[in-house]
This record gives sequence, structure tokens and C-alpha cells, in this order.
Amino acid sequence: MTEAFLRDLVIRTLRDPRGAAAQILAMGLPMQARWLALGAVIALSAVLGSLAEIMFAFVTKIELGEGSPVPMAVAQGALLIYGAFAMTVVGRWCGGQGRFADALLLLVWMEFVLILGQVVQVLMMVFFPLSAVVASALLLGLMFWLLVQFTAALHGFERLSTVSAGVIVTFFASALLAGVILLSLGIVPVPVAG
Repeated sequence: MTEAFLRDLVIRTLRDPRGAAAQILAMGLPMQARWLALGAVIALSAVLGSLAEIMFAFVTKIELGEGSPVPMAVAQGALLIYGAFAMTVVGRWCGGQGRFADALLLLVWMEFVLILGQVVQVLMMVFFPLSAVVASALLLGLMFWLLVQFTAALHGFERLSTVSAGVIVTFFASALLAGVILLSLGIVPVPVAG
């Protein structure tokens, strides 16, 4: 895992995500390494999120309050693990053959690529504040595109339109389920008095 290898793999991910996914899975990393990689991207994401809040407050002069990166890290980890689980279960339900361990590895790599994009976004926030909004939209599009491509590669699906529809339906179903669970636990958003 040299710097040159990571750089080439990032470039291949952007140009040929399915080929990059096949290359990543062919590495045959042990499960321990996959969990370690998950921990690394969670930590990087939490640090970057905290840095982005600081930069946002500096640029806009709007204080967001002191937030701990720990809840953000826990939420990020839970989302990645749930995402790998959903990617595996829904894909298998639709006739795919993917495994949870491979789904987790692909999502961890996707998160790493997105973190690199977020670094660029934070820098843009400093020098070109308005362009950071465009960067956010581009990163969201990249996340969806990679998720579709990686899901297709994981399960051996060929029709990307069908995979895209599956990803969208799974996302909204998951959001609905999360909302029901949070409401049943008594966790509701508190309206801000204005």
C-alpha cells in the first residue's frame, strides 16, 4: 500500500470504478485489515468534519457551537456497517452473490475517495466560499455513482439502471425505517424557536 499505489487506485476508481472494485476485492485482504481500514476512515472523516466546522465558522463568522467528533465518528461507523449490510442483503435478494466482507471493503474505499474530495472542498471553502456548495453537490453525485458501480461489481449485475433504482429505493426505505425507529425511541427533532 504505497502512496503511488493509492494514487493510481484513486484515479482508476474515478475512471473505471468497476475495474477498481475488482482490483480491490482481488487483493483478498483479511477481515481484520478491513475492520482496521474502517476505523481509519472513520477517524479521518471525524477529523475532517471537525476541521470543516472550524473553517466554516472562520469564513462565515457563524459559530456552530462546540461539537465533539466522537458522535460523528460513531454515526459514520454505524452508517458504513449498515450500508454494507444493506448492500449485501438487498443485492442477494435481487439475485447477486456479494458478501458482507467485500461490501464493507468497497464502502470503506468509497469513503476514503470521498474524504479526499472533502479535503478539496474544505480548501475551496477557504479561498472560494461559494464554490464549496458546488463541490458538495459534486461529491453527492460521486457518492451515488460509486455506490451504484460498486454494488454492480460486488454482485455481478450488468444493468446499471436497475442497480440505480435499487440504491434509491433502499436509501428511502432505510431513511423511513430509521425515522420510525427514532420516533419509537422517543427521539424527535426539537424545533428551534425563531
